[in-house]
Amino acid sequence: MISAFTLVKISPPKNVVVYKRMKRLAMVRDVTLVYGEYDLVVKTRTDSLEELNAFIYDVLRRIPHITMTTTMIVAKEPPKRKKYQNAT
Repeated sequence: MISAFTLVKISPPKNVVVYKRMKRLAMVRDVTLVYGEYDLVVKTRTDSLEELNAFIYDVLRRIPHITMTTTMIVAKEPPKRKKYQNAT
């Protein structure tokens, strides 16, 4: 599995429109609206780098109002927390 974060710039004032569209995409695990140089942070999970490339070039960059993207591939994810039940 390949996890990645993509920073997305959007032409104003279409932030919310693009945000809602991004939430519906199958490879997108999380979308966050942010302030600053970028407008969205998008977390994706794909089966391969080829699938990530296809998503970035064939899906993400074709969405109207997206003006720029920067993608960072995750090198190492933190271990999943174990869920403990309260001892009674």
